[in-house]
Amino acid sequence: MKRIILLLLTVFCLTLSYSQNLYPEKYSDCSLTSFCLDCGDTKAEPPKTLMNELLEKFDKKSLSKIKGSIEVQILIDENGKACLLSSVNQTNISSKKLGLQKAINSTSNWESAISDNKKTNSSVSLVFEFENGDFSAKRRIFDFKNLSNAKSVGSPEVKGTDKNKLSKSWTVFTQQNSELPWDMTRAVANDLDNNIWIGTDNGIVKINNGKWEHFNSKNTSIASPAYNKNETQSVRDLKVDKSNNKWFIAGWDVYRYDNKNWTKYDSINSPINWARKIFVDHSNNVWFTSWDGVTKFDGKTWSIFNKQNSNLPTDKTLGVYVDKNDRIWIGTFEGNVIIENGVTKSLNEKNSPLSKAYISKIYEDKKGNLWFDLYNDKSDEAGIYLLDLQGKWTRISHPNPNMFSKNAINDFYLDEESNLLWITLNGVGVLCYDTNSKKWETYTNENSNVPSIHCERITKDKDGSIWIATYAGVIKLNK
Repeated sequence: MKRIILLLLTVFCLTLSYSQNLYPEKYSDCSLTSFCLDCGDTKAEPPKTLMNELLEKFDKKSLSKIKGSIEVQILIDENGKACLLSSVNQTNISSKKLGLQKAINSTSNWESAISDNKKTNSSVSLVFEFENGDFSAKRRIFDFKNLSNAKSVGSPEVKGTDKNKLSKSWTVFTQQNSELPWDMTRAVANDLDNNIWIGTDNGIVKINNGKWEHFNSKNTSIASPAYNKNETQSVRDLKVDKSNNKWFIAGWDVYRYDNKNWTKYDSINSPINWARKIFVDHSNNVWFTSWDGVTKFDGKTWSIFNKQNSNLPTDKTLGVYVDKNDRIWIGTFEGNVIIENGVTKSLNEKNSPLSKAYISKIYEDKKGNLWFDLYNDKSDEAGIYLLDLQGKWTRISHPNPNMFSKNAINDFYLDEESNLLWITLNGVGVLCYDTNSKKWETYTNENSNVPSIHCERITKDKDGSIWIATYAGVIKLNK
């Protein structure tokens, strides 16, 4: 086995007040109040025994079969304790099966970064390479001054549908073949005027009848990242309300664009603190999930739902939804609740999947059925479920029983016009489920022109086309 390679690098210093994830696989139990990215007059250094320790902790059977690379972001506190914050896996073995988190978190203490003669919290990125039983590691080089684009392609963890059996193909928009400012995209939405909005890791675009309009830190109130004033903070979520206002989470602040003016909402002028997801209800209230509970904005007044005032199991919230009966469904990382007429009820019935996995997203169809995306990285109960009007649960099962337990669902969209359910997954790509025929199609970057195994938000325009944001461009499926 090769020894760890520590390369000389050009780095930037980025001070964060929240656990900023660089990669799509996130580990929520790893956090620090603040840290900087590979900073310090003296940078954090791994223990000399790191490679041997990792080899000792990795699953032995997986090591004999694994090939490819895994990039990891590791937090090193001022005492040298390491924990895995995020990762991107481009191997044939899942991170969980390899035992990646357990191995990294149990290594000996690092030498902490030192700034102004004081030990400081920092994060370090390493790239692990696996091939023919050999294992090497190198430190990631950050040179954002010369970075002109960013994307993540990856290798799918599962095989997709046979190419000859796929019924659809995608148009791909990238920085190279369009006016897309950045290939790494996370959000896409269709507004009331049938304009497509795309949120990237470096700016926003609006597409109106083929004309692209750009929004960035130069012509909006969205800030640029601390390490490069010429770029724009990453857009993590995007929704359009019923007044055609556009809502963005950029960095961890919220921005509203009313088609003329931009307004920023943060902890100074609102209760918002590190927003994660946006939801617009049928009354045009805008909701935000965060690790400080759920926040609601009715256009004038802010309301907070948290552990203290609403009996949530924890303030770390994942999803929120308001149904046609004005019941508020909230998913947290420690359980789900429903709030009806101001009364909070825990959803922990043994026969319900809500007792085993956490609400990430809900959609109510025209018949009044509720469709759930449930998340739990430690359970096989994660996946898509249907709750009908009689209170009966149906699991939307995939032929691969591990599809949803191994690969987190990022979004789903039920196209009731065509009876197709679209699902995006980390580590795979795009799934399409025909609710009539019960047949599945799986689109990866190996069997289709879907460009990345990491796909995020989904929308449908008024012409019937499906749009999906991916980590290597935006894809459009023509009706």
